[in-house]
Amino acid sequence: MSRLEEPARDGSIPSFRGLLLYFFTLGSLGFGGPIGLTNHIRRDLVEKRGWITEDEYDDGLAIAATCPGPLAFQLAIYCGYVRFGLLGGIAVAIVFATTPFFLVVTVAHFYTRFATTWQLRGLFYGVAPVVVALILRACWQLGRKTLRRDPVAWLFFLIALALTVILKRELTSVFLVAGFLGIFVFRSQPASRPAGEGAPLPKSGKSAPLPALVAALPWGGINAKLFLFFFKAGMFTFGSGLVIVPFLKAYVVDEYHWISGRQFLDALAIGMMSPGPVAVAATFVSYLLNGFPGALAATVGMFSPALLFTVAASPIMLRYRTNPRLQGFIQGIKVAVVGVLVGTTALVGRTAIGDVFTVTVAVVALAVLLRFEKIPEPLAVAAGGLLGLLAYPLIQPGWLLR
Repeated sequence: MSRLEEPARDGSIPSFRGLLLYFFTLGSLGFGGPIGLTNHIRRDLVEKRGWITEDEYDDGLAIAATCPGPLAFQLAIYCGYVRFGLLGGIAVAIVFATTPFFLVVTVAHFYTRFATTWQLRGLFYGVAPVVVALILRACWQLGRKTLRRDPVAWLFFLIALALTVILKRELTSVFLVAGFLGIFVFRSQPASRPAGEGAPLPKSGKSAPLPALVAALPWGGINAKLFLFFFKAGMFTFGSGLVIVPFLKAYVVDEYHWISGRQFLDALAIGMMSPGPVAVAATFVSYLLNGFPGALAATVGMFSPALLFTVAASPIMLRYRTNPRLQGFIQGIKVAVVGVLVGTTALVGRTAIGDVFTVTVAVVALAVLLRFEKIPEPLAVAAGGLLGLLAYPLIQPGWLLR
């Protein structure tokens, strides 16, 4: 049994080091976008280890859905905050984003030198449909546990799904309206814990080094512009990093002409293929503009709103979590989140799947992943990359070059 498989020392509360090690590992190996990562957190921290209770997880998911920032990233921050206070939330944010950041920077470094090679195109060709399959599998697992057999919950889910697919973007209003209606629709359901009970408020922590981190950034010129731009982009990111796709394209491609349309699509593909939050696509874009300093400034700017809003909202949610109206609000948001994220999967599929080969890879990968649930996700991604390298020179898909 590996160290990460061991239970917490007291059976329910993890050590600070253990929690950081878990989120570092999840950020390093967790594929599947927001649905995959949030499902991992539920499975590992709620069901297997008992480090986070089911009610705490549900509250964290509601906080993540109502505050700006990538869903899984905010949920990770919440888990650190609810156990170890502000220091825990910031520490989890840093370790969760570390591997995706350096991985994307490394990929961007080689991309600038080999972007026109067929080998790189072939990797994108095969990996993207496997990532779609991973997200679809996680959609099924999360939806089955969240919606159950409640017809009203399914109605909320279907409406959120339809709006996301039709409008081709995630809307904050979907979450807020679902939560408002949930106050009246779901408030009559039995409370998940008696009034006055629940998780204790987070432990107090030492002052966090976030201001020092921002102050240490390579400020000046393009770096300051990147930080401020992606901080603004982070303020518009609700539900998952994919919501910023229309926002980024409108500015970095169409208005500012920082990168080409082809480079933008490649950045999105890298964000999809990388472990951790999809929003690390911002890291890739900024590396193309100003190397490592630009990537660092943009990444801190992109994820700062998620951290600030999550730690600000958590104490309020925790203090009033047993309120029937708040419980209804949370339930409404929970079912809407599932619908919006399933709809987002359809949007991702449009970018990743464009011919018979990619359709076949996605369908076969999904079937295999559903049949053999313990297949490591990095292995599935590697297999997709290998298939892409083999198939690309034979098929020569022109749609990838458009």
